[in-house]
Amino acid sequence: MFGKKETKIEIGDRFVKADELKTVWVVSGRGSSVVPIPHFQVVREGYESRVRTLSEQVLLDSQYYVRVK
Repeated sequence: MFGKKETKIEIGDRFVKADELKTVWVVSGRGSSVVPIPHFQVVREGYESRVRTLSEQVLLDSQYYVRVK
């Protein structure tokens, strides 16, 4: 549907921080299934040793992260 915000996160999706558009973070896996909010592991593109675990809520909030192609 037009104007619908993508809400599903898949392995391989790419994001940049809203305030730092040069560094790309790639979704590499799901985080802990113990917590009620889904989490995802992201790695810095080109620096796979840089890993973060972020909530789905944060990744989909355009104030924090923006999906890129």
